[in-house]
Order: sequence, then structure tokens, then C-alpha cells
Amino acid sequence: MIKFFRQIRQKLLSGGNTGRYLKYAVGEIILVMIGILLALQVNNWNNHRIEKVKEQAVLKNLRIDFKNNIENLDKAYNSFKEAYEASVSLLEIIKDSSALDSEEVERLVDNVINKTQSFDFITGSINEIFNTGSLHMISDPALRKQISNWPYYFTDTEDDIVIYRDYLFGVFIPSLTEKVRLRNMSVPSFFEKDLDLKAISKSSFNLDYTQTIRTVEFENQVYNNALNYMYVINSYRIFQNYLEDTLALIETNIQ
Repeated sequence: MIKFFRQIRQKLLSGGNTGRYLKYAVGEIILVMIGILLALQVNNWNNHRIEKVKEQAVLKNLRIDFKNNIENLDKAYNSFKEAYEASVSLLEIIKDSSALDSEEVERLVDNVINKTQSFDFITGSINEIFNTGSLHMISDPALRKQISNWPYYFTDTEDDIVIYRDYLFGVFIPSLTEKVRLRNMSVPSFFEKDLDLKAISKSSFNLDYTQTIRTVEFENQVYNNALNYMYVINSYRIFQNYLEDTLALIETNIQ
């Protein structure tokens, strides 16, 4: 092709037709520019197509993780509500002056300390976005902003979980050693069914729960623990709303 154009130029020059040569030269420059622009356009289109493919892959991974997080969070939320409601019932027994049912007390304490299920965040796809700096790949500004808010909701929820765990295992459960027969607590329901472990028999010690749990100290401990559950429940609800709103945007952008 280049040789062909060169021959035309040489023919025009040798024929002394300078005007026609100039017109041809301008035309050739225009053709070259059009060719370059077309090549750039094709290249840009191809790059855009590749970016869209990458974006769709990211969005589909996000959808999987967010759906799993919502499902797991819902289970954790309900377990904390059960533990909180058991705490409220236990506080009413502490305040009351009627006869105590030791089995009821032990059942409630069991629910308070064993009902809560941890919420393990699935963060693979979201971490990849932040670690690789690929947030810009998401073309929808609303979704991009929503995802950029992840660290705030994640950290806020984690903070409340840490506070509840520290108090439950560092203060509340140790305070029960002389107040309640912990040996009478049931095996947590979330344990695997095929562990094949020998059952632990009930305690033979007698405790007067009227004396051990109807104290202002224990009432305050149960209340503080219930308050921590309230904070976690509230954080879970806020985080769940965030996850659901973000998932709705993700679904809208998946093609």
C-alpha cells in the first residue's frame, strides 16, 4: 500500500503537476489521520469491552459475597435477639421476689451465654477491590460510593462485637462460677451432631439461687451484658440495611 502511494506521488511530481500533487498530499494526510482515528476508536472500544468484562466479573463476585453476608448476618441477628430476650427474662426473675425455678434460671443463663452466634464477614471480593485499587472499575457512581462506605460499616460493627465479647468472656461468664451451676448448661445447638462425645452429667451441688443471683451486683452484670447485646443488634440491623441496599445496586448493574 505504501509503495502504491509512493508511485502516485512520483508520477505527479515527474509530470510537473504540482497543484494536483499538493491536493493528493493533503488527501493522503487526511486518509492517514482517518486511519489513525479509526485505529484509536477500535482500540478504545476494545479496552472498554475488556473493562466491562472485568467489571461484570467483580460485580458477580460481590453479589455472591453480599448474599452470603446477608444470610449469615440474619442468623447472627436472630441469635442475639434470643440471647437478649433471655437476658430480659432473667432480669425480671432477679427483680421478682417469688419462688425460683432453678431449671428456668439455668435455661435462661444458658441462652444468655450460648445462644449468640458469631457473624464471620465474607470479605474476599471487597478486599480485592480495595487492595488492588480497582474501585474505579465500577462505572455506576452510586454503587461506587456505596462500596466506598464499606470500611465505615464494617469497622463500626466490628467494634461493637469486640466490646460484647470482651465483657461476656472477660466479666460476665467468670462472674457465674459461684452463682450458677454451669455444668447443667446444655450443649450449644450449633455444635456438629456427629462429634461422638460422652455426655456430661448434671451437677450434684445445691445452690440457693435466691442468694446467688438476686443481688444488685449480678443484676448490673446481666444488664450490662444485655446492653452490649442491644448495641450489637442495632449494629447488625444497620449493617444489614447497608448490605441489602448495596446488593440492590449490584443487581441493577449486572448484565
